[in-house]
Amino acid sequence: MGLAALALGMVLVSSARAAPPCPGESTVELNQCYADRLSAANATLGRYQAAVRKRLRDDAAAGQPDDKSAADALRGFATAEALWEKYRDAECGAVYDYWSGGTIRGVESLTCSLRITTRHTHTIWALWLTYMDSTPPILPEPPTAEPD
Repeated sequence: MGLAALALGMVLVSSARAAPPCPGESTVELNQCYADRLSAANATLGRYQAAVRKRLRDDAAAGQPDDKSAADALRGFATAEALWEKYRDAECGAVYDYWSGGTIRGVESLTCSLRITTRHTHTIWALWLTYMDSTPPILPEPPTAEPD
């Protein structure tokens, strides 16, 4: 009985997180809806990336002259973000290629980019914008809703 209740709870939580379906019936309407969602997710990602860069620059400026850890982390973060973007483009480009025989290819590729971007934003928040103690995070926890 306990396992069944847990499974039901997981289903309810996951369905509560799902984004509402995109309205529209045509390929053009659906592609536009998903493109708009991806644009919003990219804007959110950009805000979280900017907050990380600010935190690391502030930490580097406040640190001891011989402590280069924040400056090194800032360079590493920039490298990681550039590589992550290449990964997302390659992964979702492959999804587009896989579905290239049909009109669904755009929605599938956009959904891929949206999922990866949303998850990455949450990862950035967890790794860079929270604290080990009870200090509130620099930015609120980003939405983790999955596209429909």
